[in-house]
Amino acid sequence: MAEHGRRRRRLVLTASPLQGHMTPMLHHATFLHSKGFSLTIAHSELNRPDPSNHPAFTFLPLLDHLSVTPGFANVVQFLQVLNDNCRQHFQEHLGQIIKAQKDASEKESIVIIYDNLMYFAGSVAGDLGLPSIILRTSSASTFPAIKIIPRLHQEGRLPVQGNPLFISWIVNKLNV
Repeated sequence: MAEHGRRRRRLVLTASPLQGHMTPMLHHATFLHSKGFSLTIAHSELNRPDPSNHPAFTFLPLLDHLSVTPGFANVVQFLQVLNDNCRQHFQEHLGQIIKAQKDASEKESIVIIYDNLMYFAGSVAGDLGLPSIILRTSSASTFPAIKIIPRLHQEGRLPVQGNPLFISWIVNKLNV
């Protein structure tokens, strides 16, 4: 286990359940584990990872209550509900780890590494005085897109609704 002075290091990683987020986080965790770190993967119930594929990790399912939540108007609303629903359970779990540390003979330093879409983890880390690191799983092309999307929306060019040329272009590109 990675040591910092006389303290072991526990990394708590939290990834978004959306496509393309969990796999890079698990690859990152595998690398960190190979360097001696103790790993906990905190994840939502939606698209949860298979713990049998990573037996050396501790898995913490976070109660997201998404199965009882009605449909979402957009991805922003989905992410707000996901973050709101996962926050309490995550904070309680970290609080239990910190409380157990007070009585333990061997102390662990806890660091939170979280997907930028799971921003509740950074907030909880700050509330508990724990260091945190944001891991972005997106590609470099995301940055220009994030910058231009608000402008396109402001100009009325997004969202594209009922545009037959755009719809036929998508159908042709996707071979639908």
